[in-house]
Amino acid sequence: MHCGPNRSKSRGHLRALSADPAAHPKILFNYLSHPDDMPEWRKVVRLTREIVGQPAFDAFRGEEISPGHQLVSDEDIDRAVMEGVESAYHPCGTCKMGSGEGDMDVVDSDLRVCGVDGLRVVDASIMPRVTNGNLNGPTIMIAEKVSTLPRV
Repeated sequence: MHCGPNRSKSRGHLRALSADPAAHPKILFNYLSHPDDMPEWRKVVRLTREIVGQPAFDAFRGEEISPGHQLVSDEDIDRAVMEGVESAYHPCGTCKMGSGEGDMDVVDSDLRVCGVDGLRVVDASIMPRVTNGNLNGPTIMIAEKVSTLPRV
């Protein structure tokens, strides 16, 4: 099992460092920066252990890979999480949707990039928070909706 909290309160950022589209942006995930995140991680680790420990998993259970069954204290789990935390394929929320008038607005309600003619952002970056499931379905829905809008 691969586990982790689904609604981290930590917030990172993605920033363009140049007008050159080939230049790499600065990406800061900022994992575990909110004080509520670590207690949530501990709950997730312990709940996953409880679920996998049920008899229904007897035929499938192997050794715990991470953090490792020997790590049980809050401090041990915290240390393991801090050493191995990652996004698990679901980063989103880097392009704030707004009216197009705000300083932080990246796209308007039709997903047109503010201040750039003829360009839309049509991906998970416009979602303000990660969904409760894989981002693939909602991203397809966003693309389907945008495909019905007039061309920019």
